[in-house]
Amino acid sequence: MLQMAVFSLYLTIVLSLVWARFRFFTVNVGTGRLRALTYDFAVAIQMLSTAWLFYNVTDITKPELIICALLYSLSLVIFWSAISTAKSLDFAFSNHVGSIVTSGPFGVFRHPFYVSYMIAWFASTWLFGTILLWLSFVYLMAFYVMSARKEERMILNSDQANEYQLYQQHVGMFLPRIKRWKRSNSKL
Repeated sequence: MLQMAVFSLYLTIVLSLVWARFRFFTVNVGTGRLRALTYDFAVAIQMLSTAWLFYNVTDITKPELIICALLYSLSLVIFWSAISTAKSLDFAFSNHVGSIVTSGPFGVFRHPFYVSYMIAWFASTWLFGTILLWLSFVYLMAFYVMSARKEERMILNSDQANEYQLYQQHVGMFLPRIKRWKRSNSKL
């Protein structure tokens, strides 16, 4: 029963990501078509392998399922709060610099969508631990880091460079800047 509940959370993540890929993100691919295809392939491996494993693996412990459910839930919270804050964004393969969003989860991470994906893929990979999941996980982590750096280079070469540099000083790329939170809370 618990395994089915965790699988339902996973399906919610998959449906959310598919919806966002085709309905939320603006896609201006241009020369990044091969990159987009390899990314989609790695995501498909994660999604399909995890679904198959949820259906076929029965010896998962209750604590493992609870940890996975918490990670999936965290991923969904970050993802949907980023959706509601951003309203729309260019897709990772775009060469367009849009507006800089700094509120909501963007005030905690510069790339909350990537953070939510990383958490979801990690949860599945950790839960099942197959070589195929680990390989696709490593590829996706490298993809998110490279994409985030590319997006930031584009912004830093735009007319929004000064604003973004200030933002970078206060908000971590994938992890919150806890020291800055402690300093700002101690001033209260």
